[in-house]
Amino acid sequence: MAKIGIGSWAGKINVRLAKGEVKFKISEDANGDYKIDVALPGALKTAKINFFDLVEGEDGKTITGKGNISVLPGRKLEGAFTFEEDTFVGEIKAPVVGKIKITEGHRIAE
Repeated sequence: MAKIGIGSWAGKINVRLAKGEVKFKISEDANGDYKIDVALPGALKTAKINFFDLVEGEDGKTITGKGNISVLPGRKLEGAFTFEEDTFVGEIKAPVVGKIKITEGHRIAE
Protein backbone atom coordinates (compact mmCIF):
# COMPACT_ATOMS: atom_id res chain seq x y z
CA MET A 1 0.00 0.00 0.00
CA ALA A 2 1.40 3.40 -0.97
CA LYS A 3 2.09 5.87 1.80
CA ILE A 4 0.32 9.21 1.73
CA GLY A 5 2.06 12.56 1.47
CA ILE A 6 5.36 11.28 0.09
CA GLY A 7 7.14 14.19 -1.61
CA SER A 8 7.99 17.85 -1.05
CA TRP A 9 5.48 20.35 0.33
CA ALA A 10 5.19 24.01 1.31
CA GLY A 11 2.69 26.01 3.33
CA LYS A 12 2.42 29.22 5.30
CA ILE A 13 2.65 29.80 9.03
CA ASN A 14 2.00 33.00 10.95
CA VAL A 15 3.27 32.96 14.54
CA ARG A 16 5.19 35.58 16.48
CA LEU A 17 8.63 34.02 15.91
CA ALA A 18 8.11 32.77 12.38
CA LYS A 19 5.99 34.12 9.59
CA GLY A 20 6.27 32.87 6.07
CA GLU A 21 6.76 29.68 4.12
CA VAL A 22 7.59 26.40 5.79
CA LYS A 23 8.91 23.62 3.56
CA PHE A 24 9.06 19.95 4.32
CA LYS A 25 9.83 16.68 2.67
CA ILE A 26 8.05 13.46 3.58
CA SER A 27 9.82 10.23 2.75
CA GLU A 28 10.01 6.62 3.89
CA ASP A 29 13.02 5.40 5.87
CA ALA A 30 14.70 1.99 5.54
CA ASN A 31 12.20 0.49 8.03
CA GLY A 32 9.18 1.72 6.05
CA ASP A 33 8.39 4.43 8.61
CA TYR A 34 7.55 8.01 7.72
CA LYS A 35 10.38 10.54 7.87
CA ILE A 36 9.80 14.31 7.75
CA ASP A 37 12.49 16.95 7.17
CA VAL A 38 11.44 20.56 7.85
CA ALA A 39 12.78 24.01 6.95
CA LEU A 40 11.23 26.81 9.02
CA PRO A 41 11.20 30.55 8.22
CA GLY A 42 12.14 33.61 10.25
CA ALA A 43 13.67 33.39 13.72
CA LEU A 44 13.16 29.61 13.68
CA LYS A 45 15.25 29.11 10.53
CA THR A 46 18.05 27.34 12.45
CA ALA A 47 15.72 25.31 14.69
CA LYS A 48 15.80 21.55 14.23
CA ILE A 49 12.60 19.49 14.44
CA ASN A 50 12.66 15.75 15.01
CA PHE A 51 9.38 13.93 14.34
CA PHE A 52 8.61 10.48 15.76
CA ASP A 53 5.66 8.11 16.27
CA LEU A 54 4.34 9.10 12.83
CA VAL A 55 1.28 7.09 11.82
CA GLU A 56 -1.26 7.15 9.05
CA GLY A 57 -4.82 7.81 10.19
CA GLU A 58 -7.69 5.46 9.48
CA ASP A 59 -9.05 7.95 6.94
CA GLY A 60 -6.03 7.25 4.69
CA LYS A 61 -5.44 10.99 4.29
CA THR A 62 -3.88 12.08 7.59
CA ILE A 63 -0.44 11.64 9.15
CA THR A 64 -0.24 12.29 12.89
CA GLY A 65 2.73 12.21 15.18
CA LYS A 66 4.87 13.75 17.85
CA GLY A 67 8.10 15.64 17.75
CA ASN A 68 10.50 17.96 19.49
CA ILE A 69 12.16 21.19 18.47
CA SER A 70 15.63 22.35 19.43
CA VAL A 71 14.44 25.73 20.75
CA LEU A 72 12.20 24.02 23.35
CA PRO A 73 14.38 21.20 24.77
CA GLY A 74 12.48 18.49 26.60
CA ARG A 75 9.09 19.69 25.35
CA LYS A 76 6.94 17.71 22.90
CA LEU A 77 5.07 18.82 19.80
CA GLU A 78 1.98 17.11 18.37
CA GLY A 79 0.95 17.45 14.77
CA ALA A 80 -1.47 16.37 12.10
CA PHE A 81 -1.29 16.83 8.34
CA THR A 82 -4.27 16.00 6.11
CA PHE A 83 -3.63 15.54 2.39
CA GLU A 84 -6.00 15.84 -0.56
CA GLU A 85 -4.19 15.13 -3.85
CA ASP A 86 -1.71 18.04 -4.24
CA THR A 87 -2.88 20.13 -1.27
CA PHE A 88 -2.82 19.76 2.52
CA VAL A 89 -3.74 21.43 5.78
CA GLY A 90 -1.71 21.04 8.94
CA GLU A 91 -1.66 21.91 12.59
CA ILE A 92 1.10 21.61 15.16
CA LYS A 93 0.50 22.04 18.89
CA ALA A 94 3.59 23.47 20.56
CA PRO A 95 4.19 24.33 24.22
CA VAL A 96 4.27 28.07 24.89
CA VAL A 97 3.20 28.93 21.30
CA GLY A 98 -0.06 26.94 21.16
CA LYS A 99 -1.60 25.81 17.87
CA ILE A 100 0.33 26.61 14.72
CA LYS A 101 -1.81 26.29 11.62
CA ILE A 102 -0.20 25.57 8.27
CA THR A 103 -2.29 27.12 5.50
CA GLU A 104 -2.13 27.18 1.71
CA GLY A 105 -0.37 23.83 1.74
CA HIS A 106 0.67 22.52 -1.65
CA ARG A 107 3.02 20.07 -3.32
CA ILE A 108 6.24 21.57 -4.72
CA ALA A 109 8.80 20.31 -7.23
CA GLU A 110 11.60 18.30 -5.67
